[in-house]
Amino acid sequence: MLIDVNGLELWVEDHPPSSAGLHEVPILLLSGSDATTLRWPPALIDALSNARHRVVAFDPRDCGASTKIDPDTPYRLDALAADALGVLDVLGIARAHVVGYSMGGAVAQVLAFDAPERVATLTLVSTTPGLGDDRLPFASDWFVERMTERLFAAPPRTTDERIAWIVDLYRLLAGTRHPFDEEGQRALAAAELERCWYPESGHGLAVGASPSRLDRLGEIGAPTLVIHGSADPVFAPAHGHALTAGIPDARLVTIDGLGHEVSAQDLASLLLAHVAHFS
Repeated sequence: MLIDVNGLELWVEDHPPSSAGLHEVPILLLSGSDATTLRWPPALIDALSNARHRVVAFDPRDCGASTKIDPDTPYRLDALAADALGVLDVLGIARAHVVGYSMGGAVAQVLAFDAPERVATLTLVSTTPGLGDDRLPFASDWFVERMTERLFAAPPRTTDERIAWIVDLYRLLAGTRHPFDEEGQRALAAAELERCWYPESGHGLAVGASPSRLDRLGEIGAPTLVIHGSADPVFAPAHGHALTAGIPDARLVTIDGLGHEVSAQDLASLLLAHVAHFS
C-alpha cells in the first residue's frame, strides 16, 4: 500500500503475524541502497510472522514504488530516518524492533540517535558507522575494481540486460557461505524491474554526504545486535567490530563466509533470539 509520509508516497508492506498472540512491539525492516521490499527474503518474513511478530517493510524514497526525488535536491540519511519514523507514525506504531541492512543499518543508527524512545532493539546487518571515515577500511580492492568497470560500462538498455546487470551485482556481493541462486536472483531482478527501474536514485549520495557516526555510537541506548559477514566485500569485518566497540553493550555475531547479503537462514534465528531476549 502507498502511504503519505513527509510529503512523499512510500510503498509499505505490513505483514501480520501468522498466528494468535501478537507480540506487542512490531519489527521494522530498513532496506539497503536501491533495494525494495522484495529484497527481504520471504523465508525471513515468514519466520518472523510465524513467531507471532508483525513485520513492516517499505521501499525508501527514490526506490521501487515510492516517490522519486529530483536529483537537484539531494538528501542525507537523516531524511531517510525521518521517513522511517513517519512510517511508524502513520501505522500507529509507538516503538519497533529496528533491523537495518547496509544503508538501512546506517539509517537505523540515525533513527536511534534522533528518536531513541521509538527503538526497542537494534539489529545492524552488514553495515558501517561511517562510509568514508579514514579510521575504517575501504571496500575490497577487487570489489572496487569490478564496480569501477560497471560504472564505465555501457548502461543496460533492454530488460534482459538490466536483469543481467542486477544479478551480476548481487553475485559480487555474495559470499561463499551459501550457493549463489542464479535462477532465484533472475526472478527477483525481474520482479524489481516490474516495480521500477531508477538508476538515478540518490541513495549512494545520501550515504556519502552524511557525517560519520563513529564518534556518536555511545549515544545509542537500545540493545544492539551486530551481524557481519567475514567475506563482506563492501564493509570489512572491522566495520562490525567498530559498531560493537562503540555501542554500549552491543553484541557481535560474525558469520563465516557470508558476504554483503541478507541470508534468511542465518538472520532469522539470530534476530528472533535477540528480540525475544529484550521483549
